[in-house]
This record gives sequence, C-alpha cells and structure tokens, in this order.
Amino acid sequence: MSEKELKIGDIARLAGVSEQDARTLVQTYDSLFTYRTIGPVKLFPQKAVKIVRDLVELSGSGLTRDEVAEEIRSGGKPAAPEEPAGEVDRTGTSLSPEVVIDLGVMRDTLARQERRVLRLTEDLERERDLRKEENDRFREVAGRLQERLDRQQKELAVVAEWVDYFDRQMDEVSRPALERVRRTLGRKSHPGEPAGR
Repeated sequence: MSEKELKIGDIARLAGVSEQDARTLVQTYDSLFTYRTIGPVKLFPQKAVKIVRDLVELSGSGLTRDEVAEEIRSGGKPAAPEEPAGEVDRTGTSLSPEVVIDLGVMRDTLARQERRVLRLTEDLERERDLRKEENDRFREVAGRLQERLDRQQKELAVVAEWVDYFDRQMDEVSRPALERVRRTLGRKSHPGEPAGR
C-alpha cells in the first residue's frame, strides 16, 4: 500500500501548528524535507509531520538554525520511521499504515499539547503570584499615604488654631486704644468696684 501524501495544511493540523508556521518551517529547513509537486501544490511524506513537530520543540531550545537541522539529521530528533502495520498490530486486527502513523502522530501531538498546557498553567500561576505581590505593595503604599494624610490633617488643625489665635490678637490690637484700656481695666476690676479706682 502506498504512503498517503500530505499537503502543508494537513501537516500543520497533525503537528498542532498554524499553516503559516508550518510553511515557514518548511521554507527555513527545506533541506530536511522531501516532497513532490503537482502544479503549485507540494505533497510531503507523512514523516514531515514528525519533522515539523521536532522543529517546533527544538526552536525554543536556544540552538541556531544549523544546530537544529543537524540535531534532526543526526538522530537527536529523528524523523518518525514508518512502522509496518504488522509490528503495531498486536491483536491480529490489520491496520492500514495511514492509521498507524496517524495514531502515533496524534499521541505525540497530545503529549506536546499537555506539555504546552502545563507550561501555560505554570505561567498563569507565576502571573497570579506577581499580581498578588503588586497588590500587597499597593496596599502598603496606600497605608503609608493614609498615615501621612492623617498627620498633615493634624498639623493643619494646629495651624488653624494658631491662625485663629493670631486673628483674635490682631482684632485686639486693631481696636482703638481707649477701648482696649477700658477692656483691660474692666477685666482687672472687681465686681462692685469702679473701673477707674
């Protein structure tokens, strides 16, 4: 049975990447892929899915483009060998090569998606911890600002008392001299005693 050939969209779907990403990887690492063309369409063997998936995993490893290509060529991330249906079939039911390869690709894709979900979960937990720390810092700053505001309000109350005191003193100073003398003497005189005595 001849191997089912895949278009770039099929490779992207099976590898769990966007079609644009799959095209970019194929163009960037052209020497790793074999394909045939029918008109404008390129048809790839099924091992291209494994190569794309391996390229995605290695792209975040900090290797250069040449190092990534060499890693895949040398077998660090080998292209998926096509297993005959007889080796996979342990129950006696005959599976086509396409099904066998698709199951392997689906299992690998699922494992990769699980790793991605785990990374996203860890990122979300880190983000939540950062937000909690920021919230605690904001509360601390708000508490300090409230304390300063309370102190300033107390200081303003003292200043207001002094302003009232000086206003009264200025009112007293601005009274005519005779009235001030009368008021002063009036305060010092005892009840029943004439003020001028």
